[in-house]
Amino acid sequence: MMDDYKDFRCFSLLDDGEKEEIEVEQEKIEELFDTDKVFLLVRYDLRRLFIWKGPRAPVRKRFISSRVGAQLQQESAKVAMHLKIVSVDAGDEPVEFLRVFKLDPYEVDEQEKIEDMYYIRNDERRKIEEAEIAAKIKAKKGKKKKEYWSPVLEEEKRLEQMQKAKAKAISTKAKAPVKASKKSVAKPKTSTSTSRQTQPPRKKFAEHIPSMDTLTKDAEKLVLKEILKADCPKGFKRLNIVVESSLYGPKKVTSELFGKKIEEIEWDRIKKIPEGSFDIESGQLRIRAKNNKIQGIEIFTKSTNTKEKTGKNTAKKSTKRKLNTIPTG
Repeated sequence: MMDDYKDFRCFSLLDDGEKEEIEVEQEKIEELFDTDKVFLLVRYDLRRLFIWKGPRAPVRKRFISSRVGAQLQQESAKVAMHLKIVSVDAGDEPVEFLRVFKLDPYEVDEQEKIEDMYYIRNDERRKIEEAEIAAKIKAKKGKKKKEYWSPVLEEEKRLEQMQKAKAKAISTKAKAPVKASKKSVAKPKTSTSTSRQTQPPRKKFAEHIPSMDTLTKDAEKLVLKEILKADCPKGFKRLNIVVESSLYGPKKVTSELFGKKIEEIEWDRIKKIPEGSFDIESGQLRIRAKNNKIQGIEIFTKSTNTKEKTGKNTAKKSTKRKLNTIPTG
């Protein structure tokens, strides 16, 4: 089907809606134009389909020309020839159409015009549209625009004004100079009773262990204290305790009481942790959680002693002196 296509083809639209191909040269198509005719001019090299309509062409033929042009467009698309349809009214031809076929505008006589139809040229249509747009702009300027506020917008505006007023008050308070008062210069009282009254009781603070994403040092100690209250599993001893991101370990503290040395075990934060991973042989883990968050992890290892306490190391050294055995034989 591609072999049948030429660079230029001309079709005449008949009264029954069928199209008839006409063999004519591009330079002589102006001789075919008539007042009541409709032609379909195909330029495959430019991928254009011009539908030329005479000034007295019937309305039915004008309507059918669009359908026939769409059929030609579909047939060309099957062979990868996509055409753009350009409607051309006699006497109001686009510049592209006149330039392609090297034609002058078609002169429409008053007798050729349909009585109930009036053809408006492009320049006339442009002037009419510009005049209508100018009239609309002038009418809008004369009328005051009424603002519409919905209840939601009113509430948003009120909240925005409150936030601005609050921010302004904070900024003015920060800029205001601070006057030194006698109370601020006065020395603090040395009485311990008044300072204890202002501070919250230590017991109540200990009962409430905070469960935050990042614990303070005091909060970590409280969690550590609660963990050490629990006994170790049977046959195990505590190796380390992890609180938040801190690692705690036991250390021996020697103190002297009435001339005797006493060893105690205290748990303190390990400041320098070696890099890398660690393996725990025959270990066991215990996790402490509160308020849907993990507070600490206990790491146990197998103990040689049958009993292991969490507080003081009460294991007594044997005072019995070991005697050497007498060899026999």
